[in-house]
Amino acid sequence: MKLFRFGCLALLLSGLFGCQKYDEFEKADFESEGAEFAIPLGKSRVSIQELLENFDAYNYVEVDSTGLIHFVYEDEVFSQSADEFFHRIDSVLLPLIPLDSSYFTIDFDTLSDEVKIDVARYKSGLVNALIYSEYEGLINFSLTVHEAVKNGQPLTIQFQVMSPIGVIFEGVPLPQGNISTAVPVEGYELRPVDGKVHIEYAALTASGDTLQLEPNHVAFENVNIQFSYFEGYFGNTKFEGERDSVSIDFFQDWEQSNVHFENPSIKLDIQNSFGIPTRSDIKVFDALTTNGPSIPIESDFINNGVIDFAYPTLAEVGQSKNTMLTMSADNSNVKDLLSAKPVGIDYQVDAIANPANDLNLKGFITDSSFYSVSMLFDIPLHGRASGFDAVDSFDIDFSDYDVLKEVEFKLVADNNMPIGIATQGYFLDSTGVVLDSLFDSIGYPIEGAPVDANGIVTGKQTTVTFVNFDAVRFDGIRKATKLEIHALLATTDNGQTNVKIFSDQDVEIRMGMKVKL
Repeated sequence: MKLFRFGCLALLLSGLFGCQKYDEFEKADFESEGAEFAIPLGKSRVSIQELLENFDAYNYVEVDSTGLIHFVYEDEVFSQSADEFFHRIDSVLLPLIPLDSSYFTIDFDTLSDEVKIDVARYKSGLVNALIYSEYEGLINFSLTVHEAVKNGQPLTIQFQVMSPIGVIFEGVPLPQGNISTAVPVEGYELRPVDGKVHIEYAALTASGDTLQLEPNHVAFENVNIQFSYFEGYFGNTKFEGERDSVSIDFFQDWEQSNVHFENPSIKLDIQNSFGIPTRSDIKVFDALTTNGPSIPIESDFINNGVIDFAYPTLAEVGQSKNTMLTMSADNSNVKDLLSAKPVGIDYQVDAIANPANDLNLKGFITDSSFYSVSMLFDIPLHGRASGFDAVDSFDIDFSDYDVLKEVEFKLVADNNMPIGIATQGYFLDSTGVVLDSLFDSIGYPIEGAPVDANGIVTGKQTTVTFVNFDAVRFDGIRKATKLEIHALLATTDNGQTNVKIFSDQDVEIRMGMKVKL
């Protein structure tokens, strides 16, 4: 029924209670002019936790072990995976390595200027051997990578081939068909000796004589090689984070307010599974405000922009280490930031691996290694507030209500929350002109429940309110197309007392109306 739907939207505190919480009833068939009907519309109960969970699209509500409610704004301000590092190593590994002798040395340390690998564990891929030979007859060929070992055995490729075989292309032998059966490298561990890897091959005739193949007439082929683990020295590497911000809609939703929170905090939660020392480099960390310039977030932790990450040792491969830093009123300006009504936090955080550039530092990186820096802005609902003015608007249509002469609503509220609420509504026409107000003055006061000296509710507070629209007044708002609701909120004693808001606190509103035709 449209009238009931309008009553819900207009009077249930700026939409904090939805009409879906009432049992719908069928539209009545009114025929008797001058008749009066009393209609119970139902009741709604909502807890403070349910109310707050729909309060802000960008926050979540958390309840601590005592039942105290917290607003929490969380965002990941920086993250880095190992993909970039592994891609860099994979890209310098040549797909085809010509061997200029039967005992060939690869200087692994020259593959990267900054990285010195002690251990490299293969994840996937294949290796192959390609040969060119003008010898006529059977060749027994074997190739061994001495420093690549699995289950105690070196990586070996063996095959037989009838020669002559292969072609030369730009000095490199290429196969005609499959020369060797490719060998999977998964599970092999490469351990260079003094930074070097040795590849040895032998080509024998059917009678066991050694064939002397020309330089570069044998090639070692890497096919789609990927690694899962590196151990060694990884240089001094800087990872640049992007500049971004996290929105805090709490203060954006209120036109004016005077608020005081007792124990707000900003927490930096750092997770790190890179096995090397890593340090943050905080470029920007500011609070954005509604009515002034940005305010730098100051703390003992970040004044110099440096935070050292905890990291796993070589004995803790696969583990992630956590660093949690809490900026509170005792060690930061977070309390002052809330007084300035922040609407967001602007940040840019870089990270530096091996910040001391220790050339003797040994560490590890796995293909699943990562580090991330998350920020949690924690606002426990313990404090006091007054003057909050929430504004919302709803479309309305009275074109079907020609038979109504007078409407009176009765609202009863049982409030177990330490929050008092007063509302006012304004009927607007299609041009935005105010036709009338819902109440003669700021009305429908729901007084906050009483609290003790610790700010804890001691009992419920009941209020009863009547709202009447006679024929003349109702006729004045028939052209209204929108209802704009203002809800003023304050904690108990009009914001003069610190209160604690718990998840089990609620308010119940019972609603009825009397209509006259």
